[in-house]
Amino acid sequence: MYYSGQEIMDIAIKVEENGNAFYTAAAEVFKENNEIRGLFLDLAEKEVMHISIFQNLAEKFDTESFDFAAEDASDYISHLAESHIFGKADSGAILARSLKTPKEGLEIAWKFENDSVDFYTELLKYTRSSSKHLVQQIIDEEKEHAAEIKKFL
Repeated sequence: MYYSGQEIMDIAIKVEENGNAFYTAAAEVFKENNEIRGLFLDLAEKEVMHISIFQNLAEKFDTESFDFAAEDASDYISHLAESHIFGKADSGAILARSLKTPKEGLEIAWKFENDSVDFYTELLKYTRSSSKHLVQQIIDEEKEHAAEIKKFL
C-alpha cells in the first residue's frame, strides 16, 4: 500500500496523539505515585509539542519535503506505523486504563518511545530540506524520553 507524504504526517500526528492520551490516562491511574505521575504528565506535555511540530509540517507540506515515490519505502514506513504500539486510534487511552502496576506502565512507555525512534528514523531517510531538521529534533527528543523512562525501570 502506498502512503503519500501527507498521510505519513497524519500517521505521525496520530501516534503522538495516542502517546499523549496514554501518558495522560496513565498519570491518572497512578496518581498516588507522584514521581511516576509527574513523569507521565511531563511526557504527555512533550507529545503535545510533537503534535504541533507535525501539524506545522503538514500545513506547509509540499511534495519536495518528502520522497515517498518508492513504493517499498512507503510500505515499510506504513508497516512501522501499523505495528507501532500506538498506531491505532484510541489505543493509548485504552491501554493506559488496563495498567496494573507502574512498572507495566513504564515498560509500555519505554517501548512506545523506542518504536517512535524507529518510525521517525525511517521517516528521516525520506525527508528533504528544512523538514529534515524538525524530524531529527523529534528523534532526539524521543530518545531523551526513553532515557528518562529507563531511569525509573
